Amino acid sequence: MRIRSVVLPALAAAGMLIPVAHPATAVPAPTGAADLAAVGRADTADADVIAESERLRREFGFEAGAVAPASVMRTGPASAVPASASASVSTDADAASLVNEWGFIGTAAETAEMQRRDALTAAVEPVVQKFGEEKNFAGQFLDTEHGGRLVVQFADALPAKDARDDLTDKAVSAGSSAADVEFRVVQRSSQELTDAMKAVWEWDDATPDTASVASVEEDVQANRLNVALTPGTDPAAVREALGTLGVPTHITASKGADDLACTSRTVCDSPRRGGVGITMPSGGGCTVGWVVKKGSTWGAVTAGHCDWGRNSGTVKSGAAYGTLTGDNALKSGTHADMRFIKIASNAKPWLYQNNSSKARVVKNQALGSVGSSSCLFGRNSATPTCGKITSTNASRRSDTCGCVVYGQSAATFAAKPGDSGGAVASSATGATARGILSGADGTGKMHYSSLAYTSVYGMGKLATG
Repeated sequence: MRIRSVVLPALAAAGMLIPVAHPATAVPAPTGAADLAAVGRADTADADVIAESERLRREFGFEAGAVAPASVMRTGPASAVPASASASVSTDADAASLVNEWGFIGTAAETAEMQRRDALTAAVEPVVQKFGEEKNFAGQFLDTEHGGRLVVQFADALPAKDARDDLTDKAVSAGSSAADVEFRVVQRSSQELTDAMKAVWEWDDATPDTASVASVEEDVQANRLNVALTPGTDPAAVREALGTLGVPTHITASKGADDLACTSRTVCDSPRRGGVGITMPSGGGCTVGWVVKKGSTWGAVTAGHCDWGRNSGTVKSGAAYGTLTGDNALKSGTHADMRFIKIASNAKPWLYQNNSSKARVVKNQALGSVGSSSCLFGRNSATPTCGKITSTNASRRSDTCGCVVYGQSAATFAAKPGDSGGAVASSATGATARGILSGADGTGKMHYSSLAYTSVYGMGKLATG
């Protein structure tokens, strides 16, 4: 195999693979056409995994410069590898088996760094939520280009020193240092940018003929709005119109928003859980996100655009999964592309993580910061796809209802038609919930609705175990 015979030995030379014992008898090389085809498929799969790993490494700030992609692959802590590893390492390792919970192949030090970032954002989230109530709050993000430090922003002036010290103390208690937190003054608050975002959509609705805007998101790092246009729209005309908003906008072309619904089937045995493919009453295919509980009633949430307009019927995942209801938050001005499926019995606070772990117990939920990881559990992938959060204040026009959904998060993970409604978690373990997949924004990013909106729209709360 090309990847295994060329790339993986290079890992051994870098001292990054754990040695394993080889059998005394050599394994004969494949000779048949079927064998050669299998080798080709495995080579392609490994190459795809490595390419995806390198994309994520760059996004999280682990670009290795002159170091070859293979040199960062590992099967365990680098400290556990003896200096003589290159003489006895197996070259039969599968690249997918080396991927960590954040979706990339990394060193032990990088794993520790991602764990530090996760602990940091979780520890400061209560303080950040309080900051978010202030009119001059301008968002927060993990600066992955500068070591993953947390940057908390305010327009015009910073909050009182006691409040800043409270956040810093929580960061230190979680294993970060005071230097890992920066408070920054910027020109515009998140509220100002959100008001401008609404103005963009109002302008678009008032524009004759077809819609020009596919999605709008707050770019917290650049303190501006990113506006993606529908195919064929003249950027110059839009730029002139948006120039009156008084806030900077970055305009890009779009391939068009996509709600990611499809027509397909899948099967998941009872108990009912999240992360499984479902067939809607119309026959279309989507994905269940998370199991929730509304009072004493069990249910699950999927995307509101799945069978939008229907308020009854049986939802199936092989056998009957649940019943469609009229609890659907997707409408003009909503903050959630989300709907409720009632489950009569036999539901568990589980997530279908992958084919080897079909009953992952869900523990909690967290929005996450820009720069943090998010992973999608959709019907089209045996394993979750991961990426970096680029915005926690994004909006897009649903191509199902033509309405604008606000308050979404945007991330760089991959999704396919049928993944709509899928569970978005903080990592590939699926233990911490983030939201429900809404769809593509047309620029290569995916939007999802925060799971916090289940309680806002009367759909209960996340079921945990």
